[in-house]
Amino acid sequence: MFDIKDKVEDIVDNVEDIAKTYYRLSVVKVADKGSKLGASLLITVLLFALLFFALFFACFGLSWWVGVKLDNHVLGFFIVSGGLFLVLLLIILLKKKVINLIRNIIINKIYG
Repeated sequence: MFDIKDKVEDIVDNVEDIAKTYYRLSVVKVADKGSKLGASLLITVLLFALLFFALFFACFGLSWWVGVKLDNHVLGFFIVSGGLFLVLLLIILLKKKVINLIRNIIINKIYG
């Protein structure tokens, strides 16, 4: 009789240990995914900031160069800004495809 009671207590202790271990494993998995997502987000923000400044200075230089070639700096800036507005219009027209692409990248980062 005591032998069965001891085995049942051992089983209960083992189930409790398994549940605690499963909980800890779940916490570690969530922390791992969160840290990967956070690091990826930080790198992405830094890359976009660098891209922004690189594009800004490239457009400024291109505008200045076009202005020198046309002997009118203002016209050079307007020409380059017009080209940028065309790119912006293209992005607005393809907005749904871009949103789906970004959504798929985020889902792959989370579940990948």
